[in-house]
Amino acid sequence: MGMSNLAINTRADLAKYFAQLGFKVGAEIGVLAGAYAMVLCEAIPRLKYYGIDSWYVGGKMKNHAHRGKYEQAKKNLAPYDATLIRKLSMDAVKDFEDSSLDFVYIDGNHQFDYVVADIIEWTKKVKKGGIVSGHDYVTANKCGVIPAVNGYIQAHKLRLNLTTDTTENITWWFVKRWNT
Repeated sequence: MGMSNLAINTRADLAKYFAQLGFKVGAEIGVLAGAYAMVLCEAIPRLKYYGIDSWYVGGKMKNHAHRGKYEQAKKNLAPYDATLIRKLSMDAVKDFEDSSLDFVYIDGNHQFDYVVADIIEWTKKVKKGGIVSGHDYVTANKCGVIPAVNGYIQAHKLRLNLTTDTTENITWWFVKRWNT
């Protein structure tokens, strides 16, 4: 963790760590109603936040609980410098310059192939020394996050960090050590 004296037990702690690092521009993949987006925007002064979510545009809505989440997110994030992008992750990623983000937080489709694609493509958009992170490092309901994250970490010889508070789903992150 370098200079940080902050214990990162929860994903709220991770947001505070981003602030401590002076991060100013970040993206979240998978926003829903914006619960974590608000945590990020509150914790990080003057954050330029990009929230990417399909909100089931162009796809069948799998879950009625997701109805109205886009409107909720717009309302929740209105006080902040937040841009909501209603696209599939792999379409939205093309709109960002390489090395343009301080951090990304990946919490979209949790199936293995989607998680791998999100890590590979969004990592390119994070600057050297920035942080690539995500939610739900868990084994439940056919979640592909653990094998996807572990495979990427091993292939690139990175150090995996995990939150420790088991009352919430575990967040993972690594520091990007290279350009592009």
